[in-house]
Amino acid sequence: MENIITKNEWRVRFEVTFYGNDLTRGSFREIKEDTIVINEKFQINNKVNFDTAENVEINFLLWVDKLPIEKLTKVPHDYNNTDVRYGKESIEVLEVTKIII
Repeated sequence: MENIITKNEWRVRFEVTFYGNDLTRGSFREIKEDTIVINEKFQINNKVNFDTAENVEINFLLWVDKLPIEKLTKVPHDYNNTDVRYGKESIEVLEVTKIII
């Protein structure tokens, strides 16, 4: 039998919904999907054990809560345009999978 080395790393697939308003389009939303690998080395306040997908999702949401959105995903091209107003973003976790190497 082959030895399998496992790290405690998890792939989190998520989407960020940007809610905005401008004179041309009116109210709108733009959705960006992204993926990140997260592990126990991330500095997360009040984190729980990285032992289940549910706990990893909690840790991910705790981590992104204090993170500027620009560091998490690519923002819309007009995000810093003064003619367009963006409100608060929402983040939804789509999938959490353990990485086995």
